[in-house]
Amino acid sequence: MEKRVLDERLRQIFVELTSIDATSGKESAVADYIIHFVNDLGLKSYRDNAEELSGGNSGNVIVEILGGGEYLLASHMDTPRSTAGLKHQFKDDRITSDGTTPLGVDDRGGLSSILFALEKAVEHNVLKPCTLLFTVCEETTLAGSLYFKPTPNLKYGFIFDSYMTPGNFVTRTCGAINFELIIKGKSSHAGISPEKGINAIMVSAEAMTKFPFGKIDEVTTANIGSITGGANTNVVCDEVVLKGELRTDFVSHGEELMGKILADFSDVCKKHGASMDSKYFWDFLPYNITDEDLPYIHFSQVAESLGIEAVPAKSMGGSDANSLNAKGIKTINLGVGAQNPHGNDEFILYEDLSNASMLAYKLLTTEIKK
Repeated sequence: MEKRVLDERLRQIFVELTSIDATSGKESAVADYIIHFVNDLGLKSYRDNAEELSGGNSGNVIVEILGGGEYLLASHMDTPRSTAGLKHQFKDDRITSDGTTPLGVDDRGGLSSILFALEKAVEHNVLKPCTLLFTVCEETTLAGSLYFKPTPNLKYGFIFDSYMTPGNFVTRTCGAINFELIIKGKSSHAGISPEKGINAIMVSAEAMTKFPFGKIDEVTTANIGSITGGANTNVVCDEVVLKGELRTDFVSHGEELMGKILADFSDVCKKHGASMDSKYFWDFLPYNITDEDLPYIHFSQVAESLGIEAVPAKSMGGSDANSLNAKGIKTINLGVGAQNPHGNDEFILYEDLSNASMLAYKLLTTEIKK
């Protein structure tokens, strides 16, 4: 296998960032690292108060370069799982952990790429006006990007957070509805007088036969992922709580499908004399970026200048890009190359980390040709 070489400074930044154990809500140490890094470059940064929404120990870190410009680069500071005890392994073509912990490449790969590119751009005095955003709690609630208060001049953005290889970029994603259904029956002794009870488990089971599990169509999925209820084996269960999600590209379709699910469950409850409480909300909204939108054009120009093929893609996952698009900032999610994300077998290729950093550098130093 050909041994590839990674820029030593980029490697150092990546190792330093991945060595910080900071799961969602515990990003303060990463925020401190970024603030010191940026300050050492002679730039100013600040934290907002996103912890008011996240309940964590840090806000987002924001860097407004030369007034902040009309576009932003962003990545998130949290990892989905603890990286405590991480031991880096440097193979011929990639960085991994030793297999006992995650590597934390989601999203320290994106963070490293942006910070390395920023340092190089400052060294060469070629920075263009733009904003950097480093968010909290992306892996859990998107609280950081939901809280973020953009300045009026911001029009579009780039998130460095996709598992795809650099050059690929997400232009279209679904939105997701989270829902909770509470089926209420009536308790009774399961042996002496079961006929006096209304078994919420039985009602839930019948109602779920009407639920459209899995892939409904090319742009819609549905799932119930949590079921809790019951106390003792000799008691007719009087309450079951079901939690699930819907994902779809279209808000109207999601609302229509959610309405049908609620109606189906309600009908089954009435049939058996049970009742139901329900609630749902959009965890994140869908977005669709076209080839006429600014981030699509800017990224395509930058990728072409580097000889990297720009490939638009669809995703059924959410990211900070969903939150920013909902705020009116046209945003795409860029491939960084975080392979097997969230697992102990996570890795990133030297080539991908290098390419991601070059793309970040070009975005920081090249204005869009309109």
